[in-house]
Amino acid sequence: MAKDHGKQIKDDAQYEALRKKGMSKEKSARIANSPDASKKGGEATDLDSRTKSDLLAEAKKLA
Repeated sequence: MAKDHGKQIKDDAQYEALRKKGMSKEKSARIANSPDASKKGGEATDLDSRTKSDLLAEAKKLA
């Protein structure tokens, strides 16, 4: 069970997990308090399945 870190930490379980990974208190708190932190990421496709032209087009969009 996650320890209660007070009202300054919104997601105690995530905060504790980040601290166990070695992150600083400040960085752990910033991540645990960010909105939608657990919903970000995980949408990228496998790079091996993309063609060179697909990768170049994606790189142009990001640049």
